[in-house]
Amino acid sequence: MHALPRLLDRLLAGALVVSRWAVYAGGGAILISAFLISFDILSRRFFGLSTWGADELSYYALAVSTSWACAYTLLVKAHIRIDLVTSRVPDMGKVVLHIIALLGLGYMAFATTQAMFHVFQRSWNRGSTSITTLETPMWIPQGLFVAGLVFFTLVTALILLRVLAAVLIERDYAVVNRVTGTVSVLDETEQAIAEAEALQKRNG
Repeated sequence: MHALPRLLDRLLAGALVVSRWAVYAGGGAILISAFLISFDILSRRFFGLSTWGADELSYYALAVSTSWACAYTLLVKAHIRIDLVTSRVPDMGKVVLHIIALLGLGYMAFATTQAMFHVFQRSWNRGSTSITTLETPMWIPQGLFVAGLVFFTLVTALILLRVLAAVLIERDYAVVNRVTGTVSVLDETEQAIAEAEALQKRNG
C-alpha cells in the first residue's frame, strides 16, 4: 500500500475518534441544557425563582454541538444522500459523482466557515456580549461553533484527498465506495446484525 493512502487512512481514523468524542460532548451539553430548562420551569412554578440563562445556554449548546456533529455525520456516511442516479451508473461514473458531491460539500463548508469566522472576529474585536443577564462574551460560543466548522471542512478535504488517492494511486474504486459511498440496505442490515451479536456477547 502506498504511503499517502495509508497516511490519509490514519488521519481519517483519528478524525473519527475526535468527532465521536465531540458528539458525545455535544450530546452531554444538550442533556445538561434540558435539565437546566426543566429545573428552571419547576423552580418558576413552585418557588417563583428563575435561573435566568438556561434557555440562552441551550441555544449555544445546540449550535456548537451541531457544528461539531457535521464531521462525524460525514465520516459515518449518515448525511442524507439520494442515490437514484449513483446506483445506476458504472463504477467510474459513481466516482465522478462522489467527487462532485465532495467538492460541493467542501465549498459549502469552507464558505460557511469563512462567513462565521468574520462574525467571530467582529465579536472578538468589539468585545460583544449577549443582551441578557448572563452577558456572555459572544466570541466564546461563536469560537466553538467556528472550530466545529473548521474541523468539518478539514474532514471533507481529507475524504476528498482519500478518494483521489484511491482513484489515481491505488486504482481501487471499492475504496471510494467504502470511504464516501451511500449506505445500502445490505450494509445497514449487516451493521445491525454485527451490533446485535456484539451486544449478545457482552450480555453473555
